[in-house]
Formats: sequence, C-alpha cells, structure tokens
Amino acid sequence: MATNTLGYIVGKNPIAQSFYVYEVDGIVLTKINLYFSARHSTADPNRNPNVSIQIRPMRNGFPSNFEVMPNSSVFLPPSSVSVSSDGTVPTTFTFDEPVFLKGLVEYALVVYSDSPDFEIWISEVDRQVVGSNTLKVSKQPTLGSLFYTQNGSTFTPNQMQDLKFEM
Repeated sequence: MATNTLGYIVGKNPIAQSFYVYEVDGIVLTKINLYFSARHSTADPNRNPNVSIQIRPMRNGFPSNFEVMPNSSVFLPPSSVSVSSDGTVPTTFTFDEPVFLKGLVEYALVVYSDSPDFEIWISEVDRQVVGSNTLKVSKQPTLGSLFYTQNGSTFTPNQMQDLKFEM
C-alpha cells in the first residue's frame, strides 16, 4: 500500500472514523462531506486555523498515526466550513486528485484543526435523534468506530458513536 509519513502533526488532537471498503475492486474518492455545528470565528486576523481531513489506513484496529493515503489531505479555512443546528448542511472537502482505496480493506477518515471551536456532528446509540422528541438512534449507522485522541497519536475507540459523513 502506498503511503507517506505526513500523519502525525504536533499539537493536533484529531478524531477519526473507521470505515470498510466493501467493493472488491476498491473505490475512487473525489470528495467527502462532513457536517459541522460550530466553526472557528474568523474575527481574529492573526489566527485563522484550518480544519483538515486525511484518509489513513487502519493498523491493528486503530488509525495509523503516521501513514496517510497519497493525495488524501485537504485543508479548509473556517470561512469555507458550513454549520447547521440540525446537521443537514454539508461541508465538502474535495481532493486535488482522486484517491483510490483498495477493496476489502479498513481505513480511517481523520479530522483535525488547531482550533477547539470546530464542532462536528456525530450519532450516538440510545441518544435522541436531532429534531425529534421521541426517536432515538437504535443502531450504528456504519460498522466503524469513532476514535478520539488527546496526544495526537494514541487513538481510543468509542464504539457507540459515529461521525456524520458522506463519501
């Protein structure tokens, strides 16, 4: 598998969503949609942190902390991040070149920023569905896990939560 060593970035605490490519021949990604509920304020002209994504291979059940799939890094300024109070407005991250992912392999979508102000939509089993007074999330929408990190390289899974995304 062709990878590079751009994965770990000092001072960043990414989240990651694992996913499995079921298509035997693999897939070609051109973009990913994420859903944000808050973004960094652009009021400070000296501080305008990007929000970024990468696709990384999974290693022993965890996102790699140093391998990144070629051409899979995308950076957006806060002004390009759409937010919504109900998780319906996507922010599109478009790859500079299509990204090929091999079939029958597990990967992770990694999201990070220098700003703690970005908030992203997730689902959690047994939590109320946004916009409903009675419906609860009854099962995971994907078969992957959401991973958190506090040091930028050691990922901890939460198997009851999933990132809201589209490929």
